[in-house]
Amino acid sequence: MTSYHDVIVVGVGSMGAATCFHLAKRGVKVLGIDSQPVPNTNSSYNGNTRVIRLTYQEHPDYVPLLKEAYRLWGEIEQETGTKLLHKTGVLYMGFPDGKAISGVKLASEIHQLPYSTLTHTELAEQFPQFNLPDGMVGALEPEGGYLLSERSVKAYACAAQSNGATMITSEPVLDWSHDAFGVTVRTASGSHTASQLIFSVGAWSGHLLRLPKVELTVTRQILGWVTPPDTSPFQRGEFPVWNIDPNGDDDLTGIYYGFPMSNDPDEEKGLKLAWHHPGKPMPPEAIKDKALPTDEEEIKLPLRRYLPTALGPIETIKVCKYTNSKDGHFVIDRHPESDRVHFACGFSGHGFKFSSVMGSALSDLALSGETRYPINFLRLARFSN
Repeated sequence: MTSYHDVIVVGVGSMGAATCFHLAKRGVKVLGIDSQPVPNTNSSYNGNTRVIRLTYQEHPDYVPLLKEAYRLWGEIEQETGTKLLHKTGVLYMGFPDGKAISGVKLASEIHQLPYSTLTHTELAEQFPQFNLPDGMVGALEPEGGYLLSERSVKAYACAAQSNGATMITSEPVLDWSHDAFGVTVRTASGSHTASQLIFSVGAWSGHLLRLPKVELTVTRQILGWVTPPDTSPFQRGEFPVWNIDPNGDDDLTGIYYGFPMSNDPDEEKGLKLAWHHPGKPMPPEAIKDKALPTDEEEIKLPLRRYLPTALGPIETIKVCKYTNSKDGHFVIDRHPESDRVHFACGFSGHGFKFSSVMGSALSDLALSGETRYPINFLRLARFSN
C-alpha cells in the first residue's frame, strides 16, 4: 500500500503533534507517523507536567520564541477547550552570582520582563516551605507556571485529526529516502510519499536523522512524587513552580525543581520534583520505565536539604529521556541531504514549553523553506564554527 501526502511528520510527540496541527490548520494534507501510541508514556514528555517560564537563563534569545509559545498555547487551549497551562509563578533560588539568578536578571533586562527579587530574609518570610542556606536569594517571575504535557500532546494530536490530519501510530519507520520528486517513508504497512518530510523523533533522532556531525546523547532522567505530612502549604495557589540552583552549596550540582500539588488526576498524586542534570548516556531502547534502587535517594536528597517539611512517602517514580545536544541548545533546520527534509531535535530537557512555537516554525520551514521565528541561533551552522 502506498499513500500520498503533502507533508509527512515522523514523530508525533511534543513537537510533532503541534506540527501536525499547524500544518492541518493551514489546509495541508499531512500524515503523522509514530512508533508508539500517542500520547506515549515512554517518551521525553512523560511525567504529566512541564515548566514554562519567560525569564530564560539558558539564553536570552529564547525569550522571543517563548512569547510566541505562550500565545500559541492559548490558541490550542481555545481550539480544543482544554486547560493546558497554569500560571503559578516560578520562584528561582540560588546564590546571587549563580547561573539561575544572574540569568534571570539578564533575560529580564534585555527583554523588559517583569520579575521581583527577594532577599534571603524575604524568601524565608514569603515561602517558609523552603530551608535555604545563608546567602541564597530569590527571583519571582509572575508569568511562569506549568503545562500538562501528555494532555497537551493529546490535544494537539486530536486537533490535528479534527482538521484533517491522518495518523499512523505504534508503527516504526523502517527507512526513508528522497529524490527530485519527493520523499518516501517506509513502515511495516507500506510506503508513504510526500513533497516534504519533517522529523521530530526525540531520543531516536541520532538513528533516524543520519547527521553524523550533530552529537546527540540520550540520558535517563527520573521524576518523583511524594506526599508531605501536611499537604496544605504545597497546593497550587499557595505554592509556585520552583527552581533551585544549588551550585555553591557543598558539592551539589545541576538544578532542582518542582511543582505545586493539585487535585487534577492528570497531574499524578503528590508533590512532584526532579533533578535537572547531565544523566548517564544510554541507548534510548535501553531506558525502561522501571525505577532503580538509587532513584529514591535522588528524590529525597533535595527534600532533606531544601524542603524538609515536604519529606514524606514516595508515591511514584517515572522515567523520561533527555536528548542532549553538544551545547545544550535545540537544533532545528533543513536537512543537509535535501531541501525537502526538515527536523528538530536535541531539546535537552528544557524543550517541551517550546513545542507550540516549534510546531509552527517547522510548518513554515516545510511549506516555504523559511520562518518568521528567530531560530538562527538554533541552526546547524553553529556546529561548523
